[in-house]
Amino acid sequence: MVTPQGTALLDVAIEDGVIAAVGRDLGGTADETIDATGLLVFPGIIDAHTHPVYLDDLESLPVTAAYGGVTTVIHFAYAKPGEGLLDTIHRFREEGEAGSVLDFALHGGLFDPANQSHEVPDAIEAGVTSHKMFMTYAKLGWMTDDYQLMRTMDILGTAGGMAMVHAENGLATDYLQDKTNEAGADPQDVFVATRPAILEAEAIHRAIAMAQAGDCPLYIVHMTAELGLAEVARARALGYRVYAETCPQYLTLTEDALRTQGPLVKIGPPLRAESDRLALWRGLADGTLDTIASDHAAKAKTREDDFFEAPYGSPQAETMLTLAYHGGVNGGWLSPARLAQVMCENPARIFGLYPKKGAILPGSDADLVLYDPTAAVRIEHASQHSNASYTAYEGMEVLGKPVLSMQRGRILLKDGQLHASAGNGQFLRTSSGRVALSTLQTPTAGAS
Repeated sequence: MVTPQGTALLDVAIEDGVIAAVGRDLGGTADETIDATGLLVFPGIIDAHTHPVYLDDLESLPVTAAYGGVTTVIHFAYAKPGEGLLDTIHRFREEGEAGSVLDFALHGGLFDPANQSHEVPDAIEAGVTSHKMFMTYAKLGWMTDDYQLMRTMDILGTAGGMAMVHAENGLATDYLQDKTNEAGADPQDVFVATRPAILEAEAIHRAIAMAQAGDCPLYIVHMTAELGLAEVARARALGYRVYAETCPQYLTLTEDALRTQGPLVKIGPPLRAESDRLALWRGLADGTLDTIASDHAAKAKTREDDFFEAPYGSPQAETMLTLAYHGGVNGGWLSPARLAQVMCENPARIFGLYPKKGAILPGSDADLVLYDPTAAVRIEHASQHSNASYTAYEGMEVLGKPVLSMQRGRILLKDGQLHASAGNGQFLRTSSGRVALSTLQTPTAGAS
């Protein structure tokens, strides 16, 4: 059994969808017994960063995530300009309850905070307590300026919610992109230079400052760069409630992948240098980073597309656990216990789902993942379940894969087959950002 506290040979008794007991040689009889000899048993994996609005929707995205060992997803409910935040949340909840195979929670996504932020208190009452804003993508009309960012953080801080930000300096990066285009440079060669790490770090610093001014907890999504980690470490040393996430693509790939895959690995923020990739693993190992999430955004594109016209994003949920285990545990960066912290307990605590989710404790939902650490896997698009036409990891050989999972005591994944029907998932209310940093699981608390 792998828990954030360490690994141990234990049995788990499940009754009526919840964990009834954990220990050695549990008494009583069972209707069914699962032999996990040779396997690692993790709490259900929580993917706290998914986008069910592209090729994979509120029904199909949980399917591809479930094949990867995920048992709970937290979707972004994006309210585009002209749409109401609360109406969007209600629509996402209804569609998710009707079609999801996984339990799910929601984040609000504010594309027009000037006309949407006043609905944040009502959204929090509806159980959606984390709300994201973009500090970039000005040309797409998605960027939140500092006035509205400060205003929304003030509203969130007062109402008891948490801000989330995509942290890049949008206007500065747009200028650099315009300059590059005018010079006629190859966009794949200069893409990273138009969105440099220092402008990600600058935006992180600015977001932290405004969150402090608004007494608002802050969650920074998809961190990519060593410079950004320094900003988070400084804030946390001061006791600020700043939580930080990274993603498997940044832990696995570097900007070199742009040369071979082009638009397929065009993501924002961009893939960075090998030194940044290694710094992210160090950040997970030393506790600067709290969570790994997928940022799954499956979009239609090919290698031959115009690079700057191609959309941002890629499919990630199904390969997330395998890549995190292979790179983290097999790579010597993380113990299995630390992996359980950053993929199970910490996201559950940060978003207020603990101990219902993210734990193997009496009374917790019986969400479990049985993982074979010795299984040789070749990642190929042909075996994936996303509606995207590619994987960013085609042909990559890794060691380890989930072989069985269950949600609330019912078999979800077994022998490569999904055993769940659309609509089995339940909506989960969150209470985000209320956990003190000192209560998050850190590497010093977990055994190897």
